[in-house]
Amino acid sequence: MAQEYRKCPSFNADEHWERAESFAENRKNIEDLIEWLISTPPTEQLIERSSASIFVMEWVTKNPNLLVNIEVGPYNDYLITEDLMLAYLFGNINYALKHEGKVKQEAQRIAGLKALLFLIEHSESYSKNKAFKSLLRASRKGELNEFDKEMWMNYKSQALLYLEKLN
Repeated sequence: MAQEYRKCPSFNADEHWERAESFAENRKNIEDLIEWLISTPPTEQLIERSSASIFVMEWVTKNPNLLVNIEVGPYNDYLITEDLMLAYLFGNINYALKHEGKVKQEAQRIAGLKALLFLIEHSESYSKNKAFKSLLRASRKGELNEFDKEMWMNYKSQALLYLEKLN
């Protein structure tokens, strides 16, 4: 935790996305910013981190040529703070940008989990929170894929049970 992290990549915070070309022109900046956001602890460079997060989210949400489907499902219980939610989102978005046109939903979720894990492991309070125990254990054992499959199977089973009760 004592190591130093690289500075936030520069970007034009005054961009208002008024031209369609500005999305393509800023794509490399966005990729660099997301990579920085998911590989730097949330306690580092707070002002830059906040501005970078806003810039990335505006680019993603206003971009007419981009569609990113992010599945939260059973992980909703882990995304209890803004930092945790953004880590998961940025991990998913990072994967989607790198694999545009050939996104595998499972692999995208794993990318989101890895970004989430980075944040958890670099936070004293999150790393000690029992809610993340099974996720941390699966990561240490190299079993994130199995963890994801099991979580989704349980989630879908519970959803079916709930629907049956409604009928």
